[in-house]
Parts: sequence; C-alpha cells; structure tokens
Amino acid sequence: MKTLHAVLAAAVLSSSASAQSLEALRFSADAALIQAFPEAINPDLQQPLEPVLQQPLKPMRPSAAPGAVVGTAVLSELKSANRHVTTRQFGARALDLGIASDASFANKYFTFSDAKATTLAPLGDMNRLRGAGVDARVDARTVYNFKVVVNIFSPVRGSTLKMTPIQGTAGPAYDMKTGALLDAIKAKSFVFKAKGVELLLSYDADVLPDGSGFAATNSFLFTKEDGLSSKAWPLNESKLPLDAPAVVDLGGIKLTLTRTSAGQLVIRE
Repeated sequence: MKTLHAVLAAAVLSSSASAQSLEALRFSADAALIQAFPEAINPDLQQPLEPVLQQPLKPMRPSAAPGAVVGTAVLSELKSANRHVTTRQFGARALDLGIASDASFANKYFTFSDAKATTLAPLGDMNRLRGAGVDARVDARTVYNFKVVVNIFSPVRGSTLKMTPIQGTAGPAYDMKTGALLDAIKAKSFVFKAKGVELLLSYDADVLPDGSGFAATNSFLFTKEDGLSSKAWPLNESKLPLDAPAVVDLGGIKLTLTRTSAGQLVIRE
C-alpha cells in the first residue's frame, strides 16, 4: 500500500479492517449496535483478509505477440504525483500530503511537499494507524498524529483519517473520510482497464535506505481497488528492459509492459 496513493489507501484499509476482529469489536463502543444489528456489519470484517501489498513483480519474456494497447503512461507526468494527494495546512505552512517508499517497499513514509522540498516522515508499523496513530514530524516545530477510526458498517469509504497537531504544534486538525482519500488517490494515478478490470499505476523515485532523501532509481506500483480485497503489485523500474516487451502477472491479469527510451510505459493486454 508507493502510491497511498495506493500504498496509503491500502495501508489504511487493510490495517484498519483486518486487525479489528469481531471479538475486539464486541468490547468497543459499538457493542450495542453490533448486538442489535449484526447483519449490518460489513461482511469483509468477518473474514480473514489477504495482504494488500503483493510480492514484487518478476517480468518475463513474452511467449506470444502482445495484445492491444490499453494505456500509455508518460512517466515525466506521472512521477511523484503520489506526493501530492491532498493539500492541507500543517502547522504554519500549506503542504501537499503524500506517500513514498524505498525500493524494497518495506519502508514507507508520509511526504510533506511544497515548491522547494519534500520532507519524509517514517510510517513504521502501519498497524499503529488504527491504534495510537503514527506521529509524523513535518519540521522542527510541527508534528502531526495520523490515525484511522474505523466505521465497521462501511470500512472502505466510511472510515476516517484523523490528522491532529501534537507536541505543542499550532495548527488545524482534520478529519478526512477514506472515500475522499481514495478519490484523491485515483485522481493522481494513471488509470486504465485490462481484461475489464480497472487498475491504477503510480511511479516515483525510491527513498534512500537511510530515509534521508530520494535515490536515483524509480519504481512502479500497480493497484487493483476492490474494497478490503484491494491488491498492490510493486515493480522496480530497473527490472524492465528498455524498449523491449516484458510480461507481468497481476493476480491472473497478465500485462505486457514496454518501457520506452521516449520516457513512456506502454501497457498491453
């Protein structure tokens, strides 16, 4: 969950829902509602969920001629778009909120960007989003806590991402519905359809291993939004040969990708 655009969305949805078992919910403030209307609980919360973030894609040589072109992404236009999911005033400054990760996709970061620079704030264990929350330092005087409050009856679009100033930070607090977050994420992604399934693509520079900035390498993330069954597949750009087709498998959806010397990613079924 490189893109929250997709990464953040996937992190929010998977963490909030999969960890909130019905056993735990019976002891929450929603206990009376659950007892009165058990059929209203979203069915996805009653079943174990698979991880959102899948293993990195391993491109293969195509064994047959590729199909029709279903999308052509201009990489210069797509790069870093996921760092600008939504704009908010954090402390004294208006900044774009987004997400980034290292090349392994194991370490993820909130990003806070203006016209001059991007600040990286480690996410750490994303399960904390649904508990005490994640504290993100924006600058020396600005720290915000990010926390997800789950709506058990509509977890995907009815939950709330709370952004609260802490540690003496002077600034506004925000509540953002996960539905609005997903819409903002989609607006910053390259959207295409393959085999009748809508997919999102993001592209950004990898964060350096020590989290001090961005590397010279880039990665892709393909995301299939499907409620709490959403999936995201990372792909390091270096794995794709230049100007040569390669096949990847997105959970049974096979795509032929060509990274061109003209700076495009051509996607075929």
